[in-house]
Amino acid sequence: MKKIKLAFALLAVVLVLGACGSKKEASTDKEEKKDIKIACNQVSENSLKSAKESMEAEGYNPEFVVFSNNIEALQAVQDGNVDASFAQHEPFMKSFNEQKGGDLAMMSPHVYYTGIGLYSTKYDKVDELPDGAQIAIMNDAMNRDNSLLMMQDAGLIKLSDEKKSGYTALDIVDNPKNFKFVEIEQAQTVRSLEDLDAATCFFTFMFNSGENYKDYLIRDQHAKDFPISLIVKDKNKDTDWAKAINESFTTKESKKGINDHFKGVFTFYE
Repeated sequence: MKKIKLAFALLAVVLVLGACGSKKEASTDKEEKKDIKIACNQVSENSLKSAKESMEAEGYNPEFVVFSNNIEALQAVQDGNVDASFAQHEPFMKSFNEQKGGDLAMMSPHVYYTGIGLYSTKYDKVDELPDGAQIAIMNDAMNRDNSLLMMQDAGLIKLSDEKKSGYTALDIVDNPKNFKFVEIEQAQTVRSLEDLDAATCFFTFMFNSGENYKDYLIRDQHAKDFPISLIVKDKNKDTDWAKAINESFTTKESKKGINDHFKGVFTFYE
């Protein structure tokens, strides 16, 4: 009988120790997530490279995965194929969540923002755009909206008062010069300048194409409303690794690297 009681006692001790070990192991695994895969595009990869040393200084091993477009990058985060993304602004991410049923979140504090402009290789001033000019605008919901609002702010078109956002070309109620709008994927708008009269392009894509991003006919007036920082699954936004990776973009060394490369394309939030 004593042997049976002793056996049960030993079994209980083993089970307790095993449970403690499992909890400790699980906790350690969570704390020791050091290999971080980050989605990016060809432009934002340079920001990641500038921040790489700061990430490594915090003990992380970052891997950068380049995608051809921003939807694919965000989908990779949503599907768990990568841990995070750094390339897209917050309204774009929110639009992705709405359209794809995503649960992505942008880290705070925000890192920086950029702008968009209306560019042309055929005309030097916006007033020179001819009647019926063909103008490329970005085809995703948020950037199409931003492109049209930029042109309304410049007095080129008038949009319906029935909406506050989500505009398409169908919402144009006044178009004095009868501009024709051609929707194009955002990364391809710079290339469209060869064939069209003008195009709305991100500063980043103009810069990456070797063009002068400051040589716009007009530019957006609300760039600060389109913040960029690390994007993760909502469940990961409070993790140590997500906070550390996001903060790595704002170190003195990272900011210098980004500014040296991009020559003012991005403006950091203070």
